[in-house]
Amino acid sequence: MLTFDDFDAWGEAVRGADLRLACDGVETPQWRLALRHVGPVVLQFGDEGGGNLCFGGNNHQGTLLWMPLGEPGHQVANCERCDHGSVLVIPPGADFSIQVRKRAHAWCSIALPGTTSAGDRGPASHVLHADPLDVRRLTSLITRVVSAPEVNLASPSVAEGLSQRLLAAASACLAQTVAPGTSLGRPKIERIEVVRRIVTALDADPMSGRSIADLATEAGVTTRTLGRVFSDTFGVSPRRYVQLRRLHTVRRALRGGDPHDDTVARVLARHGIWELGRFAGSYRRQFGESPSDTLYRRG
Repeated sequence: MLTFDDFDAWGEAVRGADLRLACDGVETPQWRLALRHVGPVVLQFGDEGGGNLCFGGNNHQGTLLWMPLGEPGHQVANCERCDHGSVLVIPPGADFSIQVRKRAHAWCSIALPGTTSAGDRGPASHVLHADPLDVRRLTSLITRVVSAPEVNLASPSVAEGLSQRLLAAASACLAQTVAPGTSLGRPKIERIEVVRRIVTALDADPMSGRSIADLATEAGVTTRTLGRVFSDTFGVSPRRYVQLRRLHTVRRALRGGDPHDDTVARVLARHGIWELGRFAGSYRRQFGESPSDTLYRRG
């Protein structure tokens, strides 16, 4: 189990997905991650010390199943509030969104072999509502395996037996769907496409001074629709999401800087930030430390 005191460092360690993450409030400044390969199956367990606004795509060759742990209702996956039977099913290459506002939380995932069926809904990710007992069996098995270093997965017979149990538990969840849960707003695939266009624009230039109206035009929607999409997907306004992405972009630059050669002013100037005092205040409110603390602590 890896332990981090920095959200961005934790996010860089997560495997199997192309992620854009933004920390949304911290309860406990600690993030944990465990990864285990069990034959053809890949397991991950995440324990996050605060909220997370996540948009990503599945990089595995097979379908990825993501499940929240703990009390339901705080996690929103693909704009649906999760319950004890919720499983986010993400086919290879499909995009997805996960929202947890300002709360510490945990989750686990299992990447299935490429030949494992994920149902007949097509290439889009979706929230499947399975029997909560089946989901509990799968999540309990995943958490036991990732937290038990004494299990000798180098033994082919042990790995084969565990992988078969994991695949059987996953298949039980995929086979027993029940009525869908509460969806927020309009059909999810339309929202995913809007968010994808905005995320792509921010990936190209996260520090651009484009207005929300400009971003809405780029996404092909009105500013009002863009606001609804981001509220449903991330629980924040487009302006707040853009601000979070910019803060994390600068934080990564500070973490990678050399305090002997760099200064905070130079790093911020390279990112087009000239109002140092105002930015430093926003930075401290978000991360609990000043930009100079980050530069000198990471250097």
